[in-house]
Amino acid sequence: MSPISTVSDTLRVINPATEEVAAELTIDGADECAAAVDRATEAQRVWAAMAGEQRSELLWRWAQLVEDDCAELGRLDTEDTGKVLSDARAQARRGARHARYWAGKADKLVGQQFGDVPGQFSYTRLEALGTYVVVLPWNAPAHSFMARACPPLACGNSVIVKPSELSPRSAIRLAELAVQAGIPTGVLQVVVGGGATGGALCSHPDVAGISFTGSVPTGQHIARAAADTFKKLTLEMGGKSPIIVFDDADLDSAARATVLGILNNAGQVCAAGSRLLVHASIAKDFVAEVAARMSKVRVGDPLDPQTQVGPVVSSGQHEKILGFLDTARSEGARIVLGGGRVTTQQRGFYIAPTLIDQVDPAMTVASEEIFGPVLSVLTFETEAQALELANATEFGLSSYVWTRDLGRMIRMSEGIEAGVVHGNSNLMLDSGLPFGGFKQSGLGGAYGDDAVSGCTRTKRVTLRIANTPLPGPWPGI
Repeated sequence: MSPISTVSDTLRVINPATEEVAAELTIDGADECAAAVDRATEAQRVWAAMAGEQRSELLWRWAQLVEDDCAELGRLDTEDTGKVLSDARAQARRGARHARYWAGKADKLVGQQFGDVPGQFSYTRLEALGTYVVVLPWNAPAHSFMARACPPLACGNSVIVKPSELSPRSAIRLAELAVQAGIPTGVLQVVVGGGATGGALCSHPDVAGISFTGSVPTGQHIARAAADTFKKLTLEMGGKSPIIVFDDADLDSAARATVLGILNNAGQVCAAGSRLLVHASIAKDFVAEVAARMSKVRVGDPLDPQTQVGPVVSSGQHEKILGFLDTARSEGARIVLGGGRVTTQQRGFYIAPTLIDQVDPAMTVASEEIFGPVLSVLTFETEAQALELANATEFGLSSYVWTRDLGRMIRMSEGIEAGVVHGNSNLMLDSGLPFGGFKQSGLGGAYGDDAVSGCTRTKRVTLRIANTPLPGPWPGI
């Protein structure tokens, strides 16, 4: 069954665990997108004119409503994406944390002052861009909504969110909660649809900024659409993140982090550790340990409290991952664990946790983003070789290094071409921590001060304060 159906103007959302229709929604076309931009433009003037403290209070109130509603938001995301229910609810609660963080920033957006030129006083102001568009991925709908919409809202922008057509319902609910919190009508809107809907928004001349999370090809299309009117862009795209395990590492913790890093959300995480680079001297034993732990992970109904990994999001994603596994076999890799469908599930888009050994850097599974519960293993002999393998990809989002040698850790962190390096740690995200990619993984950052830069513009003001006649370089003028 197709993941979505766009019969006429209707979008059907399919539950990936049951393959049944979870919802039918009306698609917003170009006219509806233009009307949303008009409403946002008008509402933004009111929103930006509010004192930062007032915006802060409304965002804080919204955060509480989101936290109170996390059970319902989690249910919507589980039905839309197959995400394990406990994870979906936890992500909704973390979304409330984003709103509280940015509520605290809304009245602290300050510029700089300069007094180095005698007789002149200069300062800068941070101003909202205006109407801001957020295009979301499907893998963490409620959390991504809050992480991406809160910064521009705190900075005084109006925001139009285009959720993925695979997982739109929590976005609609979050916008309803924003209105309940007292955020003025039109300041935060949701439009529903696929690529055509997103294209209509991103190319609209009255949109001043865009935050996009998704694939590289779509990010490239958005960048082209934004070029004509020089919109500010924040792009978070693909990843092929390495987990680099040296022979002196805490191997128990490294094995646990490796399993969590590739199986969380069925591997559908942009920063998933999908390439295990392990020192040759420990590779056999370490791979066996990882395989043993992966084999214990419970795959099944995401509504079952015992389930740890649910289905992948759609039939299309399911078939894509199976295609990668067939290619791995044909290219000579060895499937240690998994390698196909979960046969115990009669319905749903389930992929067994998969471990692939004897992977060469030139193989497809070593270079292309799979976005599923599939871990590829490569080995290295030296630190230099580990660094070369880590950087042998077009992506550069996150990375994970396991070693007790502090000097080596610092050298690796300096040499890895990625926006984030985790040392002896699994994935860590927080509202105030920068998170952005290098190379094909992205442009700009959506967390912390990077997010402020992405959704504001800087205005310099210079005042002449000298109590003397204005000097004139042209005599007699």
